[in-house]
Amino acid sequence: MTELFRAEWMKINGNRYMTAFTVWLFPIGVATFLTLALIPALASENFRAQVNNAPPTWTVQTLLPWTVINSIITRMILVAFAADVFAGEYQRGMWKNLLPRRPRASIILMKFFTMSFMLLIAFFATCLLAGLISGVVVRITGAPYDLTLPGETLSDFFSSFALQAFVAIISALLAACFAALGGILTRSILGAVGFGAALTLGEQAVLLVLFFLGNILNMPGIIALYQYTPGYNLSNISSWATSGTPFLASDMTKQYMIDMSAGASFAILALWLVGLIGLTVWMFRRQDILS
Repeated sequence: MTELFRAEWMKINGNRYMTAFTVWLFPIGVATFLTLALIPALASENFRAQVNNAPPTWTVQTLLPWTVINSIITRMILVAFAADVFAGEYQRGMWKNLLPRRPRASIILMKFFTMSFMLLIAFFATCLLAGLISGVVVRITGAPYDLTLPGETLSDFFSSFALQAFVAIISALLAACFAALGGILTRSILGAVGFGAALTLGEQAVLLVLFFLGNILNMPGIIALYQYTPGYNLSNISSWATSGTPFLASDMTKQYMIDMSAGASFAILALWLVGLIGLTVWMFRRQDILS
């Protein structure tokens, strides 16, 4: 398995342009953006005064990138990344060389594992760079750069960081599943991107669909089904991590939804992930590729 992981890692990173504009876009982007903040820190008295009036802390700046990482825009970027990883094998004719040597299930599962490991490195690097470079900017302005906010503990920070990291990697894996299914069905990168993007956006629109169905069928309680979607449960865990309260989609839906714990959302997401990865493996094993 180590050899399979090494081969998959080298193959994915071998496509430098693709990984640069998807995986490594996050640490490179945050490093570039915060480095540019050095200019007003050095040249603008007004900027320095604003920072000194409300100086950020290391924990705040380190958690800040998760708001971008755990967004629909990032999920769309990861759909493109996964589409190349899975569907690219069809367009480059690699399956005929790979499949006779390894069981199909192990190859697919290793792709998911390698992608997850690579994304974790990129996400952690993004947060670390945000904390470090922000500290340089803040110190140049003459403001203090404390470790935590008043009343905040490092235990709170690590708990929130772990939950946000979980949301990010599960969100990435869901996007990868959608793209992988699209790649298996269409056997093309463009088809995988389109299919994955449609499912990702469609999953975000489930609440609106249920709302209209509830009105048409005079069954408003059907909105409660939204709580069993990946989108709701990802938002719910993120809400528990940032504010310590369950996620509320809107005031109109409050009467039809129960407050769901982070643990319940963990279980629902696990079922979704196992089901989607299992479906991907099952479809791939049944597909005629070698003939």
